[in-house]
Amino acid sequence: MLFNTWQIGLDIQHESLRAVAVQRTRQGWQLRQWWQLSLPEGTFRDGVLVNPEAFQNALAGMRSSLPIRHQLRVAFPTQRTLQRPIPVPDNRLTEPASEAYLALATARQLQMSPAQLCWDYSTSQEETGQHLIIAARKTDVSALLRSLAALRLYPTTLTPGASALQMLIAPCQLEKCQYLIHRESDHWLWTSTESTPRWGWADAKVLPTILELCQQLNTLPERIALSHAQPELQLSNALPLDAWLALSRLQPPLPRHGGLFSVAIGLAIGRANR
Repeated sequence: MLFNTWQIGLDIQHESLRAVAVQRTRQGWQLRQWWQLSLPEGTFRDGVLVNPEAFQNALAGMRSSLPIRHQLRVAFPTQRTLQRPIPVPDNRLTEPASEAYLALATARQLQMSPAQLCWDYSTSQEETGQHLIIAARKTDVSALLRSLAALRLYPTTLTPGASALQMLIAPCQLEKCQYLIHRESDHWLWTSTESTPRWGWADAKVLPTILELCQQLNTLPERIALSHAQPELQLSNALPLDAWLALSRLQPPLPRHGGLFSVAIGLAIGRANR
């Protein structure tokens, strides 16, 4: 049954893996376990897995502690994904023909062949007549899935890390914000709170401060909620984004710096497949 299943969010960063396991109860989400696993330098390069053995070694201990009933949701590096609008195909087309059209239109925009891409889509609620396509290189996706399968880990979802922040809007009561933003040591992740959210990634070397990121997003610090993976205080007028508020039952010990796990919690509480 669903209530007996652990839902696990796995956030992959170049220096560490962060995972959170939760379980649905009648009172809400209960924390079951969390992991912070170090990765050797060079395991990932620009979001691409280049040392599968190091990655698998880091995950092996976590894998051995998982129950049989679990659902794994993995964050795919946001900088290796794209979100593009594509016109909705003619409704007279069959489903295979519609998917072929979307694949070809996406590949044409990205100047790649359809065989090189993994993609999915959702219907835009703001722009009529458009689908929002999410695409990534098939080689990147396949390398990650092969390494997970070697440990008998089979993700229910593979999701751009920034889009996982959307799952925190309602449980953390942040509907009045325009954006949710998470800061890592070298990049920003952001998502809008629209009914069809936009999301993205920004290089912290190019946009080192929250004010500069807000200017690019055309918003104000007062209209965002902010979490960060670094423990130092960051002065800002932004609301704090505390992902742990999404969980109704916690059990110690808890991590010293909870901001590391914002993406992992967003993944973990995502809608379960039934």
